[in-house]
Amino acid sequence: MLFVVLEICALKWMDSTHAMHNNRMSNMGIKCSNSWLDMVGHFETYSEVMSENKSLNEENARLRAQNMKLSSLTPLVLDSSVIEVIDTSHWASFPGEIVRMTINFNDNLLVGNKGLNDGIVVGSGVLDDGCLTGKVVQVTDGECLIFPVIHRGVEWSVRIGKMGAHGRLIWDGEDVNNAIVVDIVKSSMILPGEKVYTTGYQGLFPADILVGEVVKVDESVANDFKTVFIKLGTDYRSIRYVEFLTDLTVSSADSLIKTSVNE
Repeated sequence: MLFVVLEICALKWMDSTHAMHNNRMSNMGIKCSNSWLDMVGHFETYSEVMSENKSLNEENARLRAQNMKLSSLTPLVLDSSVIEVIDTSHWASFPGEIVRMTINFNDNLLVGNKGLNDGIVVGSGVLDDGCLTGKVVQVTDGECLIFPVIHRGVEWSVRIGKMGAHGRLIWDGEDVNNAIVVDIVKSSMILPGEKVYTTGYQGLFPADILVGEVVKVDESVANDFKTVFIKLGTDYRSIRYVEFLTDLTVSSADSLIKTSVNE
């Protein structure tokens, strides 16, 4: 302690009696001050960017949901030689946020911040930036539990391309970025890079919602079906703001069934 006190006294004496040492100490003090101010400024800038990024993501989710509502007013035309018009006016879309999640288990779960009070029901579909993400399995007044694609207990009806072969999408529990499509007829032509879409048969989503992209096709001589490996369109490591889809006709049918049972 005595050494430290004497060292400080010596530095002060040098600073007051020698111009060269005074200039060097002043420059060192300015550099330290500037470094501290730069660090504080970077932290404040980072906080502002994070806040603005959250606002932008929330706005994007709201606009995607609004865009779905607007597009539902126009019949959906499939891109094929035979023009087919599908009525999508009975789908309601709501923006929301994923507040809790798991991605390191065989049966991963998501929790959304929307519930019955927001129009979400059991069976509502979930999209991330327009891609298949999961389905609501439980719902309270203000939150909902979601089974994502990366849940081994859930299967999804999909097709390869807009008019291609149908199959079952399942997750093998390995990579959260990939899944497989099974029960694809061996005679079907499938190439890497082709898009995978929902069929609409399960009632959770309209047809032609993007699921992912074909990465590899596996054929076995002893098997009459192909296994297609796909890269999922949803990035579960960074998912946060989503859109909920609810089929209003299914909700109406369910309410009719409950009413008839109660009577």
